[in-house]
Amino acid sequence: MTAQVEATQVALDDIARVIGSGVSAPAFRVLLDGGAVQLTSDQCDLQLAAADNGDTVFTGQGQGVTVRWRFAPERDGYWVTLDVAAERPLGCVAIESLILTYRPGVEVGAWRVPAFGESDVNVYHVGLLRVRDFETEKPPDSTICGAFPDGAAPGLFLGTRLPQRFRHLYTVRTPDAAGVEFRATTRFMEGMQGEAALTSETTWVCGSRGLRAGLETYADHIPLVDAPQPPPTGWNSWDYYFRTVSLDDLIENMDAIGREPELAATLRYMVVDDGWQHNDGEWQPNYRWPGGLERAVEEIKQRGFTPGVWTAPVLVQTLSLPASRTPEMLVQDRWGDPQPGGVAERYTLDPTHPVAQEFLREFYTRLYRIGFRLFKVDYVSELLAAERFHDPTAGPYDALRTLFALIRECVTDESHIIGCSLPPECGPGVCDSGRLGIDIHNHWSHVEWVADYLQLRYWLHNRIWVNDPDFLVVRGLDTSTETETNVTNPAAHQPEPPRWRRGPVFTLDEARTWAMLVALTGGSLFLSDRVAALNEAGMALLRAMPAPTGVSARPLDLGDADRAALWLQDSGGRYRLGVINWSDEARKIRFDYAEHGLDAPAKVQDMWTGEALRVNGGASEVRLEPHASAFWEWAV
Repeated sequence: MTAQVEATQVALDDIARVIGSGVSAPAFRVLLDGGAVQLTSDQCDLQLAAADNGDTVFTGQGQGVTVRWRFAPERDGYWVTLDVAAERPLGCVAIESLILTYRPGVEVGAWRVPAFGESDVNVYHVGLLRVRDFETEKPPDSTICGAFPDGAAPGLFLGTRLPQRFRHLYTVRTPDAAGVEFRATTRFMEGMQGEAALTSETTWVCGSRGLRAGLETYADHIPLVDAPQPPPTGWNSWDYYFRTVSLDDLIENMDAIGREPELAATLRYMVVDDGWQHNDGEWQPNYRWPGGLERAVEEIKQRGFTPGVWTAPVLVQTLSLPASRTPEMLVQDRWGDPQPGGVAERYTLDPTHPVAQEFLREFYTRLYRIGFRLFKVDYVSELLAAERFHDPTAGPYDALRTLFALIRECVTDESHIIGCSLPPECGPGVCDSGRLGIDIHNHWSHVEWVADYLQLRYWLHNRIWVNDPDFLVVRGLDTSTETETNVTNPAAHQPEPPRWRRGPVFTLDEARTWAMLVALTGGSLFLSDRVAALNEAGMALLRAMPAPTGVSARPLDLGDADRAALWLQDSGGRYRLGVINWSDEARKIRFDYAEHGLDAPAKVQDMWTGEALRVNGGASEVRLEPHASAFWEWAV
């Protein structure tokens, strides 16, 4: 072994030791010439290069390609980036900028892997998964990954620097019962594969922290905003009406809210969701809106609310006029034909195309002039499936930022923009508030599902956007005057239904637990029930609902179980604690304040009843029925 090779190996081993015990020396792989050629770290004759800022940099060459591999130290870990360049087009399909095998000295099959879906493309692949789920290699996530035995003990954490340009996926593979391999992979679209120089996305890796500590250390690379926006509040038509909403429905709900003075004072926006349009791509009101959107805006303003509207700007129905006559503005496949979208019978608009940009400007300028001041922008993650854009240098997140910048130009800073399915990978400042994850419906399966997202995305609040947990819905058989509280459920009677709308509608306990989680996010608050159809129990829950604090709760026991049960919201000396029984059996739960670094108060107040509850021996104890929760508040 030459002195140069030995020095390189020593440096890589030192990096592995800093990252954490049981971590192998890092490696990389680059897929060139359309994937036909592989360039690995051991083929590049890597040499240590001088860096005057404390970074460790390796340079090397192989197969006519120059590589530069940078490790920038950051709080017991490293930010890792790989540059590749040549004197010819690389044909680079992907850069695997970091390959690590982690062997903590015990079997890791039961360890948890954090994942909130591949950039929202696969909403079923979210939560604290198990290492044993990855016996064959598959991507758990674009933004975060790792493996942890519980919430407190150190594990290995990986997270991607935001904002991103390109799709970046972590894959997990289990070579044996005691090891887990991670790969951080940046994938390049067709237009970028002709470049002679490319840079991977950047990964932070650390092996000395527990899951929540690692997540919050990673989150700090995006600073909290100095003057956060107040969370928006209002009512939205979607969850009760789906695409059947009409002007009469809107008026009925506004008048029902108006009969509740405290509720009306809390809610600002009235949002007309999906179903107002003729069809996707032909954004004109349909027959259920006599007088058009102008009449709807007038009715909303007359009642003292601010008008809001749902849009899906990149969806274009395949037989619509725009799709039929201006196909050049659609995302194209490799042959130059419109690429089918992920939504049935829809194409996807290409926001980098000048014709599409003019289409979007007309659409949003028209809605703004009519009087809308909240814009819910949905289905935008469809752009992540694009094979290429009109602008060949644009990555998917570039295209999304272009889209939202154009919308902002049309609707001005006077309007509030909600990014619905907007990936957080786009980074801060793209929209005002952003959806955390899956749609809520009044089924317990959806409360669990949204919580899977919330426990891994709570930190986005006031960094990327104002967190939007989706709607506050409380209707169920205990809280509604209606026998059927939902639109048709196509899997209602299946013996093995899918996760989507699985099981019966809410009990009162389940509705309270969901309402508590909405309050604890500190973010958006939008009702989405048919308010006039709620019974006294349902209305009492809405009346007791606290206004948003603007502060996100933290999951104190993140990683101790599949779903966090203890949520603490600290609003500068005023605390709110949510305790959830996720089990299908009744449970007694004891919360010891000192165990979580808190001074025990003498008493706490029940947020729903107003009852004062004494704290005994530095702890609060409660017996909770299945899916029930306790919601306490105290001040210091």
